[in-house]
Amino acid sequence: MEDLLIVGGGAAGLMAAICAKEETPAASVVILEAGERVGKKLLSTGNGRCNLTNVGAEAKDYAPAQVEGIFAQMPPKSVMEKFTQMGLMLRVEDGGRVYPISDAASSVLDTLRLTAAHLGVVERVNFAAESLQRTKNGFVLTAKDGQRIEGKRLILTTGGQAASKFTGYRLAEQLGHSVTGLEPALLPLKTDVSSLKGLNGVRVKGAAALYNGRNLVHREEGEILFKDFGLSGIAVFNLSRHFARQKGKCEVEIDLLPNLTDAEAEEMLLARAKSLAWRDADGFFLGMFHKNIGINLLKSAGISGGRVGEIPKSTLQTLARQLKHWRVAVTGNMGRFANAQVTVGGVPLNEADGKTLESKKCKGLYLAGEVLDVDGPCGGYNLQWAWCSGAVAGKAAVRELPQSKIRQA
Repeated sequence: MEDLLIVGGGAAGLMAAICAKEETPAASVVILEAGERVGKKLLSTGNGRCNLTNVGAEAKDYAPAQVEGIFAQMPPKSVMEKFTQMGLMLRVEDGGRVYPISDAASSVLDTLRLTAAHLGVVERVNFAAESLQRTKNGFVLTAKDGQRIEGKRLILTTGGQAASKFTGYRLAEQLGHSVTGLEPALLPLKTDVSSLKGLNGVRVKGAAALYNGRNLVHREEGEILFKDFGLSGIAVFNLSRHFARQKGKCEVEIDLLPNLTDAEAEEMLLARAKSLAWRDADGFFLGMFHKNIGINLLKSAGISGGRVGEIPKSTLQTLARQLKHWRVAVTGNMGRFANAQVTVGGVPLNEADGKTLESKKCKGLYLAGEVLDVDGPCGGYNLQWAWCSGAVAGKAAVRELPQSKIRQA
């Protein structure tokens, strides 16, 4: 019987294994991975560069999940120190995103695997766990092909449903846990495209706000990418987390001038019209926005032909409102987990201890990573949660082992 079994060889599982062995070197720790190798999903993160954390990440970024008790034990600074100790050199880029200096996600995975192997962690791949039972002495896991293994303590780090072929939700349910509804997130949103014609592929820096009726749900500043089906870009990806939790009809409001108030935007357009009165009207926004955005805005205001100086003040005021409050109705998201970076939903966090992540339903069971109903925005936040929760669960799981019984069957 092993001391600790970790089901899932992704980011959270690898960090849990490393921290468990560092906490109690004599403990036997085995990672059980359904795929042919551990950490495969890590290789595609950050477009292959692995945005492994964000220096600005805080517990509040994971709302509505209350992660303060876990996050405080391994904040971004501690994650960076941990990787540096393991030999990975890091670089902080725009937006607080942290990458390996090598710009290769493989460096992150290699660092984790080398460290785990050095500490004596055992990797067991092609173990697709199908059933999980609690016994008097621990746990028994059985794979689809009949493989069987026993352990005194167990951590579920099987990840979410996003871009994954294997999930551990059913295993958690077998030991009494509930699982909330699952929705894909950090992906594009489908919208009414009637006001977006001709904009496919156009990018802008601005703000996007999600509204449910009159209620502002969330607002993000950053890149917005217009697509023939709706909206994409990092700002919209982050809105998709909040859209996944909404009921009823929603709209996205685009603000093309987030640094200006409504009054300032109107004043700026009136002044621009005065100084560019000589221009053809269809060139009013030339030098301010992408040509196609300018054409779209002018068309929506009913402007076609003439000079800028001939545009009525009331029309300029309408244009100013459109620049600040461009509303499009959301009709859904891309709807497939294969397109998503993260899963909204999972085992409710309140079913685990707020300091150790031990299950409140089954003593000796721990949960970490995306199998829990915890998700964050783009930019390294979700890997930060994986490292943080994995470390906490790994240390806590072996800390509870009776020292006199370690490595005894």
